[in-house]
Amino acid sequence: MGYPEYEDMEEPLLCYIYFNGGTNYEVRPKETYDPLANFFGLSLSERKSPRPDGYGGSQWENRVQWTRQRLINNGELDGSTRGIWRLNNAGEFRASKISNRYKQLKLN
Repeated sequence: MGYPEYEDMEEPLLCYIYFNGGTNYEVRPKETYDPLANFFGLSLSERKSPRPDGYGGSQWENRVQWTRQRLINNGELDGSTRGIWRLNNAGEFRASKISNRYKQLKLN
């Protein structure tokens, strides 16, 4: 199958945080990797494939992290706290408008 494009990952990541981030709309990075991989139907080897640049972590985790950075750059995530991915008002608004397309990402 291969990895989804970054722009195709933005809405699912926003909605995952919107659905599962509690009243503050925040999650820890490690909480996002498996649910998003499931959403995109990634195989075990795609999930665990090492980064081609030799740095630690998997290629999949790195792609999710870069998607988060894109959302920060777009003004939809608050990037001020290390280890916490939090929607800001713009991210919450966008996620609320598109959330009906991504209900399968709601864990509870």
